[in-house]
Amino acid sequence: MNPVIFKPSPGSSQQAEFDTPPSQQWKKLKGELIRSFRMHKKLAILVGTAIFVLLFGLGLQRAPYFETSSLIYVQPAKAKLITDASGGTYDPTRYDTYIQQQLQTIVRSDVLSDALKSVPPGMWTRPGESEQTAIARLQHDLKVEREMGSYQLSISLSGGNPYGIAKVVNAVTNSYIRRERLDELAQTNQQLSVLLQEQKRLQTQLGASRHSQAGLSSSLGVADTAGDNGNPYDVQLGELRTQLATARGAHAIAEAQIASIANHGPDSAAALKAAADELIASDPGLSTLKQSIATRRSKLVGEMAGLTPKNPLYKQDEDELQRLDQSLDNMTNQLRDKAARQLQEKLKLESARTADIVARLQSQLSQQTSIATGATPKLQQAADLAAQVTRLQAQLTEVENAIGAIQLENQSSGLVHLLLPAEVPLKPKPSKKMIILAGAFPFALLCGIGAGWLRHKIDPRVYIGDDVETTLGFPPMAVLPVADEVDAKVVDEFMLRFVGGLDQAHTSSGARTYVFTSTSSNMSITDLVAGLAVRMDKIGYRTMVLKASSALKRLSLSPDANDEDDENSWAERRLPEPRSSGMRLARSGESHLMRPRRESFVAENLERLKENVDLLFIEALPLRSSTEAEFAARLADVTVLIAESAQTTRDDLTSTMAVMERLSVAGVATVLNDVQLRHADDDFISVVHSVEGRQTEARRRDASSSGRISEEYPVSVYEGPADKTKQRQTSSQLQTARDE
Repeated sequence: MNPVIFKPSPGSSQQAEFDTPPSQQWKKLKGELIRSFRMHKKLAILVGTAIFVLLFGLGLQRAPYFETSSLIYVQPAKAKLITDASGGTYDPTRYDTYIQQQLQTIVRSDVLSDALKSVPPGMWTRPGESEQTAIARLQHDLKVEREMGSYQLSISLSGGNPYGIAKVVNAVTNSYIRRERLDELAQTNQQLSVLLQEQKRLQTQLGASRHSQAGLSSSLGVADTAGDNGNPYDVQLGELRTQLATARGAHAIAEAQIASIANHGPDSAAALKAAADELIASDPGLSTLKQSIATRRSKLVGEMAGLTPKNPLYKQDEDELQRLDQSLDNMTNQLRDKAARQLQEKLKLESARTADIVARLQSQLSQQTSIATGATPKLQQAADLAAQVTRLQAQLTEVENAIGAIQLENQSSGLVHLLLPAEVPLKPKPSKKMIILAGAFPFALLCGIGAGWLRHKIDPRVYIGDDVETTLGFPPMAVLPVADEVDAKVVDEFMLRFVGGLDQAHTSSGARTYVFTSTSSNMSITDLVAGLAVRMDKIGYRTMVLKASSALKRLSLSPDANDEDDENSWAERRLPEPRSSGMRLARSGESHLMRPRRESFVAENLERLKENVDLLFIEALPLRSSTEAEFAARLADVTVLIAESAQTTRDDLTSTMAVMERLSVAGVATVLNDVQLRHADDDFISVVHSVEGRQTEARRRDASSSGRISEEYPVSVYEGPADKTKQRQTSSQLQTARDE
């Protein structure tokens, strides 16, 4: 089937989206702008002229323009608590928010009202102007912005009076700084009042805590319960436990010593003898005796060295040595026994002494432990009071520091202060008069073209084939120009496209029945369908043209009609003639049909109508208002929707397409008729130019060969007698559209 014949389906009327390159989009937009200007030339010229006159007059009347500004320093706000005397830390986000708030505060109505009251009358307020109007005008003209990369705000004002704008800017600056200072002082006074109340409360709590602490100190017997020696019981108990451990060790040693010498046996006797020998080793008498015996013994040994054992002197000296050894042993034994007895008594005494010390220390430890256990609640309360006093002293110090900081801050210059007042400008700003005058015409031209384009965009009607394709989603089969604006040859060229589309549909898919319907009831398609049928006949197709009412005759019989009358009526039904008066009679003796269902009869009737013709054209009323057209569209192979340029709206097309979707027609084709040259796009006009160029060239060749230009040049092999009257028509309208 021909690609311009479309099978409707739900959503088929929506336009498909195509990824077109930017160059094609720009070309399409350019063509659309030119066409919209051509279509709405009067509107574009009117809008462009009005804007040009307005801008040109504004440029001529533009007076010298002055501008002045003042600078304000806004100190960065720091994030801190009310009791933070260190100044806190700088928060850039908070500062930006604070700056935005200040920008809005400067143009606040109360600030501007105070500023206007401080300037002389007539400096800003016009004669007879109300205060609210003057404030609103000042809010509109005043420009307040932050200097990039700094903590400064600039307040600028432009006007024709240099002295007046300087006075107004300074008045606004002073009014803002004064109000901002009052706000700061009000805030600090509130903070100071809160801090003084907090100071009084902390002092009261601190006094009560110290009084309770003094009572506990007296009860515990210490001067300072919060000091290092605030708990005397632990120190005393520690000392007692240390002494008790030492005493127990000494008693254990004494008991061990007694046990080592008190037990019977050779080991205990040897141990006692060793301990006694250790004691008597330092006895002076025994030492003297040992020394004397040693001296005498040395002398006797010397005498005996020169004697024989039989010598009486030798025997005498030997006996004397024995007596000396016996004396030394006797004295040593006496001293050893005495020392052993003394040692035993000393160890028993030491054991008894250490046992008594252990008993006394245990008694003291038990007594002190009992006393310390009873004083534990007081000690805990004393510790809590000490921590509370420390905390209250720290809080009181912070509050007093904050009070001092706020009192100093109240005497400072504040967060906002003036850096540079506004001065009277010495010369005006560079004039934009020449820029306005030079740009008036281009801007007006753009506005005029834009007005025409906007008017074209909001226009609901379709004008060219692209509008139909955009609305329905598929291109029209043919786009036909207005016959009065172009030569008959051009009309015939575009009609040939229509004929070619139907010929391709018949050849490729066998489509034979075509229903032609318009989008609106005030549109006549009879001439178009008749001319199309003539052209189809001339290329070899036998064509019949019928009205939908004739093709569907007797379909609207009333349900209460007599059956016999209906049978007679169906029997008398005759086929229409294809050439004479639109109807053709059936052959005599043709057998009567059996009575089928009415819809089946209509379908069979249409098939019989096509027996002697190749193409059956049914001219129908608009689908939205005709049931006959709906019925014919159901039975036809192709439904051709004919739209009229500059008359048919997009809603008409979409509504008709919705009806076709509901009817599930076999195929749909669209034709756009009566396209005026001023509405046409570049492709359409180029085709017209091409056809006229070929026609002119053919006439020139004929004139050169025959010496004259034929006055009755044949327009086309398809044109009928009615078309020959147009062959002398000039191309003045086409030339006009070409010039536009």
